[in-house]
Amino acid sequence: MRLLSLTAALFLMLVPILAAAEDFTIEAEGLTALPMFVDTAIRSSKGFESDACKLIGKSVNLSDQGAKTGFIVTTANACAWGAAQGPIWVVRVVADSAELVLHYVGYSVTIGQSKKHGLRHLAISAGTATRYSYSLWKFDGATYQRTQNYMFTPEDKELCKSHPKICPWEM
Repeated sequence: MRLLSLTAALFLMLVPILAAAEDFTIEAEGLTALPMFVDTAIRSSKGFESDACKLIGKSVNLSDQGAKTGFIVTTANACAWGAAQGPIWVVRVVADSAELVLHYVGYSVTIGQSKKHGLRHLAISAGTATRYSYSLWKFDGATYQRTQNYMFTPEDKELCKSHPKICPWEM
């Protein structure tokens, strides 16, 4: 898991398109229980499969409007996690209403400065010693849509050479 932390740190240094405004990792200390309306929005969503898991997260500024406008959430105690990645939910909060706008599996989320339809772009990444995934998400007015997706390996020199700012390996 320490390698993942180093990979995530390297990722943050190499992605100029996403100036790190706020970050989230599934192993971060300080993740807390959610307000009930946020927990309910996730648990009542279509396809939710982590009933036995406690949800934890942190409030974030998805809109860059000054106030915290959302939550990024995962499960506590590595519940329902895979190898070096876990479930991640992004919830938009408007007044006292919560709306699930993204569910994906990864290790870290970086919130960018650029926006579409009022919400900032997100990058989700995960990695091991032999694989590193990176996806860029943009809000379409209702949910986040994946606009870029890469799977890097040390052997795929061409992909790394064509995306040197997000590939974690020097080529």
